[in-house]
Amino acid sequence: MDGARRILREVFGYAGFRGQQEAIVGHVAAGGDALVLMPTGGGKSLCYQIPALLRPGTGVVVSPLIALMRDQVGALQQAGVAAACLNSTLTAAEARRIEAELLAGGLDLLYAAPERLLGARTLEVLDRAPLALFAIDEAHCVSQWGHDFRPEYLKLSVLHERFPQVPRIAVTATADPPTRREIVERLGLGQARIFVSGFDRPNIRYRVVPKDNPREQLLRFLATEHPRDAGIVYCLSRRRVDETAAWLRQHGREACPTTPACRPRTAPATRSGS
Repeated sequence: MDGARRILREVFGYAGFRGQQEAIVGHVAAGGDALVLMPTGGGKSLCYQIPALLRPGTGVVVSPLIALMRDQVGALQQAGVAAACLNSTLTAAEARRIEAELLAGGLDLLYAAPERLLGARTLEVLDRAPLALFAIDEAHCVSQWGHDFRPEYLKLSVLHERFPQVPRIAVTATADPPTRREIVERLGLGQARIFVSGFDRPNIRYRVVPKDNPREQLLRFLATEHPRDAGIVYCLSRRRVDETAAWLRQHGREACPTTPACRPRTAPATRSGS
């Protein structure tokens, strides 16, 4: 595992693995299948990114959200990793360029939505490409009982059928035992090793208070309990997000809605979730 530890330090900037990360990386890098349940911020991405860098070929990551793909690819590129994504936002010329890079062995990691990955053209390209592994992110999307169900995820069993020698790792932060069994069954992971990390997060707590002039309550909460901290305010609509951010700015708080045009003035050089 010396190579994995070196990549962890030199590429991702972490001093050491946490929890079961090292065992997962070693298992997948050796060619084993895995199902990984790990809380948000627990470092699931490293569990497939490092094996992809250790194994010959390109690691192909199935991701359900374009924004998530962009974030991951951008972070990897900043770390010096050859990463790209295939999704509906690309022009035909851009997609062909990425496919050519894949076939030439020039990519360490390729992110794709399940719809794009399962297309006849993409599968034919994968047939000719050197593949390190398949990573199925947000694997709970396979569950027909979940609110995040994506029917395309049900078809991902084709990866094992078409590429039986390529190891697969399915990762999620959301899977109770029935959902876990469904993931195993739907994705053909009967021989996979299952890694389950603890979900207790002592730094997270919930508080419910009666609603009484919620904006004023929010302002008091920030002023009295988090005067110098950064935070996230969730709203039910984009309009309410924009209005709340504007209202907070009017009352002396630096705030911006989560739109592409909005960028914080300063960004601390920190990493989350090793």
